Formats: sequence, structure tokens, C-alpha cells
Amino acid sequence: AKHIFFVAKVSRTCPFSMPRVSDGLFRRDMLGPSFMNLVTSITGLLLIEKLILDFILPSWIPSIEAFEVFMGKWPAVCIIATINSVVSFWGFGLIFALPALFKVKSWKIQANKDLDFKLLLDSLPLIAFNFVLQVLVGLPIMIYGLPESSYDWRALPSTDVLARDVIIWLLVEEVCFFYVHKWLHENKKMYASVHKIHHTWTSPVSFVAIYCHPFEHLLSNVTPVLLGPILCRSHAAALAVFLAVGTIHTLIVHSGYWFCDDNGMHDEHHAKFNVNFGVMGLMDSLYGTYQLPPGARRPK
Repeated sequence: AKHIFFVAKVSRTCPFSMPRVSDGLFRRDMLGPSFMNLVTSITGLLLIEKLILDFILPSWIPSIEAFEVFMGKWPAVCIIATINSVVSFWGFGLIFALPALFKVKSWKIQANKDLDFKLLLDSLPLIAFNFVLQVLVGLPIMIYGLPESSYDWRALPSTDVLARDVIIWLLVEEVCFFYVHKWLHENKKMYASVHKIHHTWTSPVSFVAIYCHPFEHLLSNVTPVLLGPILCRSHAAALAVFLAVGTIHTLIVHSGYWFCDDNGMHDEHHAKFNVNFGVMGLMDSLYGTYQLPPGARRPK
């Protein structure tokens, strides 16, 4: 699972260096896994939230309201949320799987490993099952866990509320995912019977972000993401953006390419197993488990 503000990274196989967007905006690469990493993630997600809620969603509100009248409020919410999930995971998942499918070497983090296409085909049934599972579990949590005011499309959250929510979402996700993920590694029984499935992939591709035991998927991937918005009683539109961005981010960090601002952190976790248990590097920095792969830009 996970976030935020994705930018292209240069593979160690690339013979030249290209400027990164993060260098110009936030200089995150030079800060390392510190408090400023969190600031970068908060700022990036907040900008995306404001862009969509202020400039894109308003023109869609009449259509959403008309769809709710036609279908009924909660069936319409379920359909819209499912479409959001399908586009985020399967649509963007395919896009970020294309380099691996075509065996593109440029910008590949583990340049000596190609996609195991047969293994991907064998993995797809469990991936599809987990996708359906997260929709079936996530929708009731969203409907019953949020107040009805969260579904008032004419009362979108202010910048102050969004900023508060984004901070809490990311902190809750980082802490919860880190401890659950670390436990799945350190408890030998849980690793052997549950988490080892995900680590079948030592050089991942986007779709295998949710290739895992269903128990792990609910505990490690779904719960940390939904817990923050439920605690904040966040607006459904803001949550939808958060879920879409989070899904796209976790697809990118599992793509095997330098596409994301985690600097290859999660790819290194798949290669080494005992490092990088968190999302942003914040908890790993505190626990001494933060490690970047060869070819990553180092903090200066």
C-alpha cells in the first residue's frame, strides 16, 4: 500500500541525469527521511485535493445529484466509488505495468530482472479477489463510518479542514502500516502463512501491490487508509481523491521503475525484505530500517 506526489526517477542504468520535479518544488531528495518528507507529502496531497475539489468536481456536481435521484443516494454512491476504484487500480495499474510488460530497461530499479509474465498471470486471480474484497468491505465502512453530511456535494471542505484531514490521514497511515507491516515480517508464523505471499515478488510490477493474503490486505492495506478519514469524519469527495491518489501511488512504487518520489524505497523492501516497512520513511527513520537502493539519490 501507498502515497504521494509522484515524479520520475532516473534509473542507475540511464547514462545521463535528468532534473526531477521534486528538486525544483520541494528538494525532497536532499532532505532524507525526515519531518520535511511528511511536509512534502502533505503539501502534494493537499494541492491535488484542492485542484480536484475546487476546479474539477463542481462541474460534475449536477450530474452526480441527478444520478443520485435516478438510482437512489446510496446505490449511486456505491457505483461512483466502485468506478473510482476500478479506474484508479486497473486503469492506472495497466499504464504503470506497460514498461515491465514491454521489458523496458531504462529507469528500471532492478535492471537485471525482467517481468515474469507467467507469475503475473498466476497472480491475477488473487489480485482480482482482493480488489473485489476491498470494494465489498470498504463501501459499508464509508457509508456507515461517515456522517451523512460527508455526502453533501454542495458543502465541500474548506482548505483548513482539508489540511487538518490530510495531516491526520498520512500520519495514521504511516504509523499503522509500519507497525502492521513490521509485525507481519517479525512474527515468523505470520510471515510464513500470510506475508510471504506478497514477497513472492522480489522485483514487483504495479498490479502486485495487492497480491497478498486477504487477511493482510484488509489489515495492512485497507485499514490504515480508511482509519484516518473515519476518525476525521472527512468529506466523501476528499476521501475519494485520497483513495485514488493512494492507489495510484502504491501502483507506482510497485512498478519497478523510478516513477515515484519514494526514491525506490519500497522496491528495495521487496529486494531486501528487512528494510523500509513504512510508506514515507518517517517511521523507518526512527527505527533505523530506512534504506535506499543502488542508483537512488542520496540526501546531501
